[in-house]
Amino acid sequence: MIVQTEAERTSTAKTKPLIGLVAGEGKLPGILARSAREKGYRVISAALSELAKANVVEHCDKVLMVAPGQLGRNLKLLRQEGIEQIVFIGKVPKLNILRDITKLDWTAIRELSKLSDFNDDTVQRAVGNFMETNGIKVLTQREFLQHLFPNVGAMTQRALTAAEYADIQMGFKVAKEISRLDIGQTVIVRDQMIMAIEAIEGTDRAIRRAVELARGPVVVVKVSKPGQDDRFDIPTVGMSTLESMIGNQPGGVLAIEAGQTLVVDRDEMLSFAEQNGIAIVAV
Repeated sequence: MIVQTEAERTSTAKTKPLIGLVAGEGKLPGILARSAREKGYRVISAALSELAKANVVEHCDKVLMVAPGQLGRNLKLLRQEGIEQIVFIGKVPKLNILRDITKLDWTAIRELSKLSDFNDDTVQRAVGNFMETNGIKVLTQREFLQHLFPNVGAMTQRALTAAEYADIQMGFKVAKEISRLDIGQTVIVRDQMIMAIEAIEGTDRAIRRAVELARGPVVVVKVSKPGQDDRFDIPTVGMSTLESMIGNQPGGVLAIEAGQTLVVDRDEMLSFAEQNGIAIVAV
């Protein structure tokens, strides 16, 4: 039996490609870190919160604690680790950053002052372009998570009604328009009436508001933005999405854009949906 020395193990590890993972909250950063490791990468995570750190630490070679508004410091830390390519993933509460300018360093203030607005797309692209201008390539989430994007078709057993198909069609059209305007990516419909449109509160809160107003099952439609930048903010659904759809009656539809929406906890979601009469379909 051949036994490697510690020096040999260290040398072997250093020959693997290195990727930096800028991790927000949620399950996806941990899933991506595990996938990257399975593909042969060493992973160093820059975690944006203690919760984000807890979700990725098991799958990373090292975890750094960073703040989203400390752009100059974060760049310096990444360079010190020898990171030349990174991927961004996970939830970053934008309101928490914008409410307190003291959380921004001078580099962030300088870069943000160049922007025409503070919409998600504008800010994210600015951060990505800043990193690439400074020699760190930003990879897409899709490169590591392609297996989480469903193809066109029903994902659950329940057949949709004609009325539900009509609501999906309406919701898809409206969702594409609000996403083009960078308002949100989710629209909730019932009987050809818009119950709620996602804004800065996020998908789950918008769904809960719609369920309360509808007093019954709703059709939730989630889409990608036109010209979606796959480096950032790919639309995602998971168990919390379905749990938000539960009201005083079973049923409802979750319709997602095929090939463009990440599905987290697929097996758990499908089981929960079948038990609660919810249809899930990729369109």
